[in-house]
Amino acid sequence: MKAVIMAGGKGSRLRPLTWNLPKPMVPLLDRPCMEYIIDLLKRHGITDIAVTIQYLPQAIKGYFGDGSEYGVRLHYFEEETPLGTAGSVKNAQEFLDDTFIVVSGDALTDFNLAQAIDFHTSKQAVATLVMTKVDVPVEYGIVGTDGDGKITRFLEKPSWSEVFSNTVNTGIYVLEPEVLTLFNCGETFDFSKDLFPMLMRNQSALYGYVADGYWSDIGNLVQYRQTQFDMLSGLVDVNIKGNQLSPGIWISESAQIHPSATIAGPAYIGEGTVVAEKATLLPYTVAGRYTRIHPGAQVERTVIWNRAVIGPSATLQGTTVCSGVKVGVDVRLQENTAIGEKSRIGDKADVHPNVKIWPNRYIESETIQRSSLIWGKTAARSLFEKNGISGIPNLDVTPEFVSKVAAAYAACLPQGAVVTVSSDDEPYSSVIKYSAISSLLAAGIHVRDLGTLLSPIANYGCRISNANGGIHIYEQHQSSARRVVMRVFDCQGQCLSKEAERKIENAYFQEDYACPDLNQLGHLQTLEQVFQSYLHHLILPIDRPRLRQRKLKVVYGCESASAALLMHKLFEQLGCIGILSPDTAEVLTQTTIALNADVGVYVRENGESLELVTDQGHRLHHLEQDFVWETLRGFHEALAQSMTKSAAPPAIRATAAFAANPDLSLPNRDAFAWTAVLLGYLADTGMTMTQMVAPSISMVNRSPAGIR
Repeated sequence: MKAVIMAGGKGSRLRPLTWNLPKPMVPLLDRPCMEYIIDLLKRHGITDIAVTIQYLPQAIKGYFGDGSEYGVRLHYFEEETPLGTAGSVKNAQEFLDDTFIVVSGDALTDFNLAQAIDFHTSKQAVATLVMTKVDVPVEYGIVGTDGDGKITRFLEKPSWSEVFSNTVNTGIYVLEPEVLTLFNCGETFDFSKDLFPMLMRNQSALYGYVADGYWSDIGNLVQYRQTQFDMLSGLVDVNIKGNQLSPGIWISESAQIHPSATIAGPAYIGEGTVVAEKATLLPYTVAGRYTRIHPGAQVERTVIWNRAVIGPSATLQGTTVCSGVKVGVDVRLQENTAIGEKSRIGDKADVHPNVKIWPNRYIESETIQRSSLIWGKTAARSLFEKNGISGIPNLDVTPEFVSKVAAAYAACLPQGAVVTVSSDDEPYSSVIKYSAISSLLAAGIHVRDLGTLLSPIANYGCRISNANGGIHIYEQHQSSARRVVMRVFDCQGQCLSKEAERKIENAYFQEDYACPDLNQLGHLQTLEQVFQSYLHHLILPIDRPRLRQRKLKVVYGCESASAALLMHKLFEQLGCIGILSPDTAEVLTQTTIALNADVGVYVRENGESLELVTDQGHRLHHLEQDFVWETLRGFHEALAQSMTKSAAPPAIRATAAFAANPDLSLPNRDAFAWTAVLLGYLADTGMTMTQMVAPSISMVNRSPAGIR
């Protein structure tokens, strides 16, 4: 049998380790990751191996040559441009004349490949995915199979709400040559995104085999270190170079360990490395070849590559140090830091957690390094939460942080794209809004400053202004804590898709930003008609004469003064009697009854959600409000269709910045739009609020909720 090792990966999430090195060449206990894969194939009698390469191919070819030194025959197939996983294997089609196995060259595993191949043969499959079970499946392709092992579902990198299995694709496949005839040579084609879904649609024999054993895709710096700790702990069946002097402690014969030095296993010390007097190597220290660890240094849960120098009394904890790095006297490298090759860290410098230093950089003595390269600190969590990117003002969300996020967003947009930017009226929101604007302009993105607005107006401004996307910044008050929120949305003013969020996060964590020429900087434009246009847009489909005739009385409360002002103007335009109540949402029920109002409305979350109270003081519950939203959605669609047929004039004059025909759909997260449509519905039907919700009154025994 023949095999294919896919070795074209850039390993972007492992930067700066992979800045000058392809991911398959990243060392695991002083051997390239791909070397362990060759050992695994050879152990199963597979010695005729194709290697697909693309990123820094000379590093792989120069190290492994024709494979004879490793007891195998290597045949290289190089991509000029990235073709995807399946597209790269397609290049080796003439070489692959029978059943073959595909293995990623940048993962570590000890799976029994023979068992997977036997499974494939017994099922007469055209393709078999080798799978494993993991605790956190959202970073992988998850797979569902029937009782016979045939694949029934496949989803690449799901969100937690989409997870249906903890069984994931490991990137190891047993394939028949015929699958390579299903797409063209030179075509960008991926196994997970293209080929396997095609086989499922064609009802081909696509199977999944759950393998026993160890597997790690080494997807980030934490996993990179942990994989080597697992090797030292004996969790993976691989050959480790050197002599095991005691359980878990591997030391090369040429290493020099001073008698007063302390080594607490598990640990690995490579060829020619010197550990000086009173140096302390605590559990899970990995030191490559010809590294020098000076007196008094302390190292723990750290991976050090080759020919590095660790200065006297330096402290390294949970870090990765690449080849040729010089760490000075009394330096501290904190958790999850990474120092690129040939960088220098000056004496008494303190590198804070999660900081990444790119290759050939110099950190001056006594520097407190809180940021990676140039910009703000790197976070280890995902950027995006349910309602955007949020944190404590001037602590989590700083101007530097916002600038970096905006640059990452710009890297995901086409050159010359247009982005709207706005904020609420809080002073700190304005400060970081200008950080976002400056970063976007520097990245070649044109910016339309919408000014000080509520979230629904910002979404509307983005939607009607022919923009590629938007950013809105506002503050939230949660109990006694203040948080600032950075909301990023698409060209329709809607929340980004999970895929778009991932792209921004990848650009952010990889620090991979656009740096255009000075003649390609973005231009700034200020738009001042958005508020008036939005208000006109709200009332445009509503039958105002009928509303004025009904004279509906509305008691309303708001979390912000801006929302209260907009509600006042809305009721004024609609001819309703609006009464502002300072009460909370909980007390609004009593006020609605006391004032004999037709409806009570409480606006939350920067104008994005609201709660309703009937004329009889009943505060609507979750299912009741859902019933109201569905009723109003149908009513609004009828109004929009009627307006389209009557060719109603646009909300504002069409310009280069504004669309001539703004979208008349009803946004999900717009409390003011839903309020206007609700009042229009009550006026049009003549119903009371109690009568409107009567069909859903049996669904009341649940807690209240706003628009979702």
